[in-house]
Amino acid sequence: MFTPRVQAVIDKVDHLRHEVDDHWQIPRDEAELLAQLVRIGRCESICEIGTSYGFSSLHLTAAMIEVGGGHLHTMDIDPRKVHAATAHLAEAGLADHVTVHKGDARDVLTALDPDRPFDFVFIDAVKEQSFDYLHAVRPHLADRAILVTDNTTTHAEALSEFVAHLRGMHDVCSSHVPVGNGFELTYKFA
Repeated sequence: MFTPRVQAVIDKVDHLRHEVDDHWQIPRDEAELLAQLVRIGRCESICEIGTSYGFSSLHLTAAMIEVGGGHLHTMDIDPRKVHAATAHLAEAGLADHVTVHKGDARDVLTALDPDRPFDFVFIDAVKEQSFDYLHAVRPHLADRAILVTDNTTTHAEALSEFVAHLRGMHDVCSSHVPVGNGFELTYKFA
């Protein structure tokens, strides 16, 4: 699916889940499905809220490049994880297509001025701040955009109000996808 260079780094980062106790990454099947969504949507401007060690960043960026290039903005508040993810993306040869932001995603998004509106957003950070993330990213969304909110199975209670809000928005279609940690797949249309 990916080049051998990218796949080697993906495998390396995936193995970290057995070595560190703060490796909060999505399962491999979920990451592969997100990459497919990027390919199907031909997404070229991606926002990832919650980088960790870069596992999902690697998948999203590699898939984005396959469909013609583009740019990923990813953000994490942990400087150690920002450093590690930056190194992993460089090792995979993807660094030219990614900006890794260090800081609170709410602040980063408020200050951000992306070259193109985001056509894909992956929210995988502090669950209680999901409304804030949505509010901060919404001005940067393309007319047609895919939003993925992670952990709707594993953190169903914490995300229940947010999911209900997404489903009640007038310009979206949204549904649960029971893959990996479970996620809410939301399509924003013009």
